[in-house]
Amino acid sequence: MEKNLIALSYDKESDVLYMSFGTPRFGIDEETEDGIFVRRDENDHNIIGLTIMDFEKRFSHKFMQILPVAMETGKEGIRICA
Repeated sequence: MEKNLIALSYDKESDVLYMSFGTPRFGIDEETEDGIFVRRDENDHNIIGLTIMDFEKRFSHKFMQILPVAMETGKEGIRICA
């Protein structure tokens, strides 16, 4: 797993953002807030991802203010560049 990799995938039709820390993998999802799910590793329970429902509705007007970073897109998805 790449330590600094954050993989993002956005489903515009469903307005859902999928975020994985490191290589995307299966885990246990827990809804921590209405429409926000935290994915944890089944073995060590570390957070390995997030799913945010209604993403654009929640954050589109604030997105660049809360995440002022450069992003690269490629076959594997979006990479956040420090």
